[in-house]
Amino acid sequence: MTIGRGSAMLGRLVATLGRCGSHLRGMVGIFLYKDTNELICVNVAFIYWMCEMNARIKQFCFGKPEESLTLERVPLRDLERDKVRVRVEAANINPSDLLSIYGVGQYRHFHKPPRVPGFEAAGKVVESNHPGYSAGQRVILAASGAWQEYIDALPDNIFHIPQDLESGYACQLYINSLTAWAMTTEVANLSERDVVIINAGRSAIGKIFSQLSSSLGYTVIVITSSPENYPYQSNYVLSSSDDFCREIVSMGLPRPNIAFDAIGGEEGEKLLYTLCNKGRFINYGTLSLSFYGSRFFECLRDRQIDFSTFFLRHWESSIGKDSRRENFKKMLEHFMVHKMSLDVDRYVPFEEFKLAMNVYELRSRSLLGKLVFTPD
Repeated sequence: MTIGRGSAMLGRLVATLGRCGSHLRGMVGIFLYKDTNELICVNVAFIYWMCEMNARIKQFCFGKPEESLTLERVPLRDLERDKVRVRVEAANINPSDLLSIYGVGQYRHFHKPPRVPGFEAAGKVVESNHPGYSAGQRVILAASGAWQEYIDALPDNIFHIPQDLESGYACQLYINSLTAWAMTTEVANLSERDVVIINAGRSAIGKIFSQLSSSLGYTVIVITSSPENYPYQSNYVLSSSDDFCREIVSMGLPRPNIAFDAIGGEEGEKLLYTLCNKGRFINYGTLSLSFYGSRFFECLRDRQIDFSTFFLRHWESSIGKDSRRENFKKMLEHFMVHKMSLDVDRYVPFEEFKLAMNVYELRSRSLLGKLVFTPD
């Protein structure tokens, strides 16, 4: 496509240049001049070729991933003041990503399309307009819009990581990792006296809770649909098909005083009935997309169970950005010292996002770790 005398085509060129960096606009300006009211032809395709492009997965509506997502390439703009540009090396898929794509619950209000999905990524700084970051530093990003090759982020949402930390590991260091860390050390403040029962034991965060039990000293009872060959040295593992109360008694297990529920609905209710009186029940997820029944709330009242919910976003707001960063530093140090595992099942390039989403929806229970997007 070329630009001639038509003002409409000239507008396309101007719009294209507006999406490119200032260095390119200056270069193209050299080749444009007027001679007897005629604009010398310039090839727009050439301009796009000259632009540095950003590949990103874009959500244009709520719904199934195959119907609501597309891959697009857009020119990079100039980096805004006080922002940091990071080239993404790895960005994983979390349950919250799928909920935001479908528009479930709070995600329909806070993450409206058009948008780029993804809430965490690891990468390297390539350009910085903030003194706290410089090109070449490895970082993780904790902000919406992670499923793209380049992210321009505010420094409050960027955290330094060791230069040699593997990217598939690093990209898992925020949502699940910080949630587990905050719940165990800040919210519940667990100690050796506590017995915690958790469901979704084979999920990424379930496996983090199991590992933290060894390093923080609390006892954990893990509920999972596949208890055989559970990968970590958890104290006790039960099948999700078991009668939990009966199994706890028959195996002589300690009575839980705290429950962490990731599922909600009937599966979450089953955790409640195992708790001792005046225990604590913390819901931090609704993987079942179901609500608790009336009996659940009656049991809470009758047995004086302290019920609460945990949302990472709300916790971040309540403690402030400085405390948030300090908690991340403590968590990262703990994970490095105790060699915490964060598993990756496979790496998938952005171009194959449809395959990745299909695998995630149909085979998530059989995955051995996270599905991780990469730009290449």
